[in-house]
Amino acid sequence: MFGFGSKSTTTAAPTVTVSPVMTKEGSPLTEDTISDLSSDGIEGEGIESNDGGATDNTIIVDDNSSSDGVMKQAFSFIKNHLKVGSDMTKMPIPATFVAPMSFLVAIQQHSAIFTNVLMAANSIKDPEQRFLQVLRYHMTWPKMFFPKNPLNPILGEIYECEVNHIDEKTNLPAEGDKTKFIAEQISHHPPISAFHFSNEKHGITMESRQQITPVFKGKHIRAHMDVKTCTTLKNHNETYINDKFPDGFLRLLRWKFEFTGKYTFQCPESGYNAVINFKDKPILGGKWHDLHILVSKGSDALYEITGTHIDILNMTNLKDKSTSVFLNYNTVRQDTISEEPLEQLKENNSLKVWKGVADAFAKRDGRRAGLEKQKIEEAQRRKAKAALAQNPNYQWTPVHFETYTPENPLKPEHRYIGCPVKN
Repeated sequence: MFGFGSKSTTTAAPTVTVSPVMTKEGSPLTEDTISDLSSDGIEGEGIESNDGGATDNTIIVDDNSSSDGVMKQAFSFIKNHLKVGSDMTKMPIPATFVAPMSFLVAIQQHSAIFTNVLMAANSIKDPEQRFLQVLRYHMTWPKMFFPKNPLNPILGEIYECEVNHIDEKTNLPAEGDKTKFIAEQISHHPPISAFHFSNEKHGITMESRQQITPVFKGKHIRAHMDVKTCTTLKNHNETYINDKFPDGFLRLLRWKFEFTGKYTFQCPESGYNAVINFKDKPILGGKWHDLHILVSKGSDALYEITGTHIDILNMTNLKDKSTSVFLNYNTVRQDTISEEPLEQLKENNSLKVWKGVADAFAKRDGRRAGLEKQKIEEAQRRKAKAALAQNPNYQWTPVHFETYTPENPLKPEHRYIGCPVKN
């Protein structure tokens, strides 16, 4: 997600004599937009395809490779493929920078492991302390940084999992305390993923819409983070929203990745808000991953939170100047995720879609990874051709999410509508 993010190389839309059919996201509908192909990481720098193999190959690089070796491959890729302003969602990248898991899996599993932090908010009666607790959960997202880029989901791909929360008194699973998660790839051009989770016992739901666009800017690669989230605490009639995340930057000359930018996290019903500022490190002085948060109610500043999002955040009460640990990233408890057995999963589940590619990566078999990826592409092309042949005006529609106009423009424009009834 936050590395060299890439998607498949797109083909030009076919020439037609009528106006092109549009997707719900406003882009022309072609076989490629329906099939939503992916070539993440299935390209080898300087390697030619062999006959009978995949259309491109994969270099499998040991995770313990030297940083000099990784940098050499990175700059080779930049030199041979990138121009200033290039949208990196439209080109393949070397497998050196790819993690063999779907973007849906990577994001949803990260959201899941820290949900115990959010569930604690429901039992907090004081709205100020409740806001701080939800903010704690919100601030677990920077730990989502992936050294390697997850695979691009195919259109309509889904991922489901759940967490059975632990009773801290008994250290056993708490009865009826489950959080269920579902994610779906709802668009390819532009690439958009929708996420949802809910916990009936605590009356908490979360919706998220995410579109990450990496662009080469010359001296750095910028990942534009078009991310909206809305967390609802039903028992308190509260929503917690933000309309963006800070952009991510891979500084090529420093070879460091950091988030930079400012945005607001707020609860309209209670009036509390937090201005979250990710500071970029100057060339001289300063520190990496520096973070500053100002918590207020209306215009009344209440707390200042400082530190780094890879270590510890400390909170200072601006009225009495007392200081406490707000969030320790090193010790925050992580929940255990459970998934259905592979044989029970739907064919469009991320774990099934990418199993062949993941297995090939695990065996360090680049040719096999290329072949497995080619199978996925060909199957999607056949599906797209069949759909268009049957109905030239075919329009793909997400199964689990719908587009709507929220009453608050800061909320995500997609909402979860449930799972279809099984026959």
